[in-house]
Formats: sequence, C-alpha cells, structure tokens
Amino acid sequence: MKKIILFQPIVGLLDNIKSSPGLPLSLLSVAKLLPKEFEVKIIDQRLVTDWRKEIRKELTEDVLFFGTTAMLGPQIKFACHASWFVKKINPKIPVVWGGPLASVLPEQSLAEKYIDIIVYGDGEITVLELARALKNKTSLEQVGGIFFKQAEKIIKNPRGEAVNINKMPDLPYHLVDIQKYLPKRGNIPTLDMETSRGCPFNCRFCYNPAFNLRRWRAYDADLILSRIKNLKKKFDIKGVWFVDDEFFIDLERARKIIEGLIELDMKWEIQGARADSILAMDDDYLRLLEKSNCQQINIGAESGSNRILEMTEKKITTAQIIAVNKKLKPYNISPWFYFMLGFPGETEIEQKMTIHLAMQLLRENPNTKISGIGCFTPYPGTDLFDEAIKLGYQAPKKLLEWSTYGVDQINIPWLKGNMRKRVEAVQFASFFVDNKPEGIAGSWIIKLGAKLYRPLARFRFQHDFYAFPLDIYLGNLIKKKLAK
Repeated sequence: MKKIILFQPIVGLLDNIKSSPGLPLSLLSVAKLLPKEFEVKIIDQRLVTDWRKEIRKELTEDVLFFGTTAMLGPQIKFACHASWFVKKINPKIPVVWGGPLASVLPEQSLAEKYIDIIVYGDGEITVLELARALKNKTSLEQVGGIFFKQAEKIIKNPRGEAVNINKMPDLPYHLVDIQKYLPKRGNIPTLDMETSRGCPFNCRFCYNPAFNLRRWRAYDADLILSRIKNLKKKFDIKGVWFVDDEFFIDLERARKIIEGLIELDMKWEIQGARADSILAMDDDYLRLLEKSNCQQINIGAESGSNRILEMTEKKITTAQIIAVNKKLKPYNISPWFYFMLGFPGETEIEQKMTIHLAMQLLRENPNTKISGIGCFTPYPGTDLFDEAIKLGYQAPKKLLEWSTYGVDQINIPWLKGNMRKRVEAVQFASFFVDNKPEGIAGSWIIKLGAKLYRPLARFRFQHDFYAFPLDIYLGNLIKKKLAK
C-alpha cells in the first residue's frame, strides 16, 4: 500500500506553555478519505523530539508525497525546514502544502524549490484525488483545487468542489494518540472539535473571506452529538473545545447541541463567537448555556474605537461589547475578549480607548478574561493588506520571511516611537492582566510567575505607564526560549 506522510509543524509559544498541544485538526481533516486506499503517517513536530529521524525513517520508496500545513507565523519556518529536509533526502518525493497562507500566496510558496504542490479550498476530496493521480502517474491537471509546477511554469487548476461536510466520515482518530492531545482548560482535559467551517462576515482584517469565500457550513447537531458521545465512550473525554470561527450563526442549531451536551454531562468551550449573536439570546437561552457547563466563550471585540470597528467592517459597536459582558455576568460563563492595536490610521487616543475598554470589561465582570491584545498584522488576501501597502508597508518577498509574523510581533511601519513602545508592552502584559495563565499553563512555574507579575501588568494598563520596560524585555526573552 502506498504511503502518505503528513507533518504538523510547531505552532509556537502557546502550544509550549499548555499542558499538551491540541489535535492536528487540519491534517486529520484532509486525511478523512485516505485510510481506505493509502497508509497515512502523521508526524507531529510538537511531540517528536527528533523529527528528522522520524521523517528519515518514514521516507521509504512507497511514499507518494509529503504534506504539511502552515499558518502565518512561526509555523512557516518549521514547515519550510521539514520540507527542505525531505527534498534533501529524496528530491523526487513531491512536497505538498496546504493551509491559509499557502492558499492565498501560492505563487510565492511554489517559488521555493522544496515545494511542489499547493492545495487550496476544502482538502478532503482534493487530497484523495491528488494521491490517486500520483499513484497512477496521471496528469495533475485533472485534480481540482491545486496549484503545481510544470516545466518551470505554475499551473492553477479550478477550485475543487465544496465538500458536504455532513457526508464526510469522522476524523481518523486512529492516526494519532488521543491521550497526547488533551490540553487542560480549567484543569479539565479537553479535545478540539470542529462543528462548523468558515464565516459569513467580511471583517477586513481576516483571512476568512479569501480562504472560505464567506461561506459558513455547519455539521448537523445530531451528528456532532453522536460523535461527542462516541469520543466520550471510547476515550473518556471530559471536555470539548469547539474551534469554530463563529459557533452561534444558527442559534437553533446551537441550542440542539447545547441541550445534547447537558445529557452527555460534558464541559465545553467556544473559540469563536460574535457579541451580537450573544446579545440575541434571551435569558432562557443563557440559562441553558450555563446549565450545559459552557465554561468559556471567546469573543472578537477587536477595538475600543467605534471608528475602527466601522472601518474594519466588524459590524459591532463598543456599546454591544460592554452590553454582552454585562449580560453574561449573572451566569457562570467566562467571556474572553480579544483586541488588536495598530490598525491603519489608528490614533494614539484610539489605542488608549482599546486598553481602557479591556480594563472596563475586567472591572464589570469578575468572570471576564482578556484573551489578548495583539498587534494588527496585514494578512495577504485581505482588504486591509492592500490598504497597508498604500501606507508604506512592505510585504515579505519570500515565504520564510512570513515566519516572523504574529500578533506578538510588529511588522507595520506606522507604529513608531511611543505608540510602538505601547503596543510592544501591551501585547505582552495583556496575557497577565487576569488569571487565565493559571487555567491554561502546564507548568506551575509559569502559573506562579504570572500571578506575581499580574499587579504590575494591571498597573501599566490602568495608568498607561510603559516606561522602564525591564519586565517586558525579560518576559520576551523567556517567551522566545519557550517558543523554541
């Protein structure tokens, strides 16, 4: 049987401070249809100490291709290193990339000698057709949803068909050791799960409109509950982390899942939700959420400036952000708000408005957490990427240069002087302004250090004081060491 190697690169700091990494969902998703016809080997760099040795061992003559995924940031570097290593061992093995960045920058990605094929759009059917074509040595021009090199020329095939996710088999969990992918959230081992794909909104800073074409597709509630029930029975799962970009687009569908989770006695959390979706819930709905053991809801607040929110087409207001925080206060549910600084045209006053709004949310609801205050990053394929170019931003010319990007890095030219110092300080201190490190960190040393540092972090926020940033300098050194 022919073999396919799928490689999960290191994500970065967050996976290194958690008790364990989350499931490699993107790899498991594209592998859904493969095991019936091919041997699939997943190598997770986050778990394998000597990943080069593991790759070398698996690169036998029956390998059809080596596939990896990467999003903007450090993953790019690790995926590049692994791809280069594969080509060094055997130049004839095709290297296939997927994920958001390669999908929106296919030509730049394929300019690298160690990358041969880009998969864009839904990967389940595309990857199966690609594997069959490579096995049978037929033309890749018949495989929908790929870019590939042919005689020094880049060929773009039409986008593959949109997958009916409800007709796809469940993730091939047998390809990984589930017990190694249960990070503790609130001291509860939690499994990552997708219940919907995409987002219908058009936020100008987000990759989703370009990557998922503003489509939102949801798994049937009964199917999700059946799968959770099976996972609980088979792996003794205690908690679920829904990784959806927006869980509450269809409130009735969400209600069915919530009611089912009550019967399953599962604790659960949500990665993505909008403030206006939660404001549309009545008290009965919120009581149901609390009864179902919903522990955490992540909400994209983005900015404390209504002008910025309007400019980015977020379609919410600061009044709604404040209102949803107050609305959740009576319930034992923790709202986690995420913000950004450094948007094009953002003023110093607007930066302070964002910081002050974050602190207001913490004061008004003891259950509130600030998920983070990051730095705006011009993401290729977004509206604000083009606007950033007009303001003097120079995008990387090579794929590897994107590895220095992330919400904890500043790569935009209009942040200078005191504004830059503020953003550097805020994005570091925002991790410590509440007690979230105690809930997600795997090391007691990190938990203790975060607790001791919290008063200083809050002082900086409350008084807009970022002078003498020795704490931030030392903290960033520790972050870099942990990230490696």
